[in-house]
Amino acid sequence: MKFVGAYLLAVLAGNPSPSAEDLSSILESVGCEIDNEKMELLLSQLSGKDITELIAAASRTKASEKQQVEY
Repeated sequence: MKFVGAYLLAVLAGNPSPSAEDLSSILESVGCEIDNEKMELLLSQLSGKDITELIAAASRTKASEKQQVEY
């Protein structure tokens, strides 16, 4: 979760495609340990994708799941 948080912080700061170095810099600034394997997995899954579109799609999915439960 800390990698997602760091990724989102970088995007909010104006970096549309944060690198491993960017995430490491953010996480090290607050004393977090870094698992490079997990960080690289996240970055590979987000590569070439717009984070705002991913968040919007996830929100739509959650909303439709909620509607299905509340009949």
